[in-house]
Amino acid sequence: MWNVVFFVGLASLTAAKLQNMGPCDRVVATDGFFNLTKFSEEEKGTWTFIKVPAAKSNEDLKSMYLTTKATKRPGQYHTIIYYKNKNDQEYKVFSDEDIYDSLSGHVLAVARGKNKIEFKISFLKYVPGRLAYYFICSEQRGDRKVDYRYVVAHGPLNTDEELDIRSLEDQYRFLGALKHI
Repeated sequence: MWNVVFFVGLASLTAAKLQNMGPCDRVVATDGFFNLTKFSEEEKGTWTFIKVPAAKSNEDLKSMYLTTKATKRPGQYHTIIYYKNKNDQEYKVFSDEDIYDSLSGHVLAVARGKNKIEFKISFLKYVPGRLAYYFICSEQRGDRKVDYRYVVAHGPLNTDEELDIRSLEDQYRFLGALKHI
């Protein structure tokens, strides 16, 4: 019974944290080299967040990482995002999702739980073994104060990688800044 209560609570918490994700009204070109299978296998599918939107919900964010693993269904993956705020002792679950590969640099993410919020994730830059820069949006929610995009990597970004991200930021004129965590 406690497992059921935990998962229902987790689903409610996830839905509350993701409710401000902006609408999918921005056209972006995806990186044709993105491969979700490879992404899920690198470093055992674990990626560290390097940059996140400078949004109110991220003010106290200290650290965040994600794990992605293939399921038994072809083209379906399970992703969990963990976060730690400045005063937290342990990581907490930010999001628990099923991810579906579209093979075009876009993936569909569906939050697990009662609300089943759907998100479109567009990978704008993918360097296998190094980094991924992606934009995420949802038609079910919407906050136009900031565009939600993230940089995940296997270590700190070098100067050229920082310049590549900055160039894409300038190209798309995303709302809001990115911040390092």
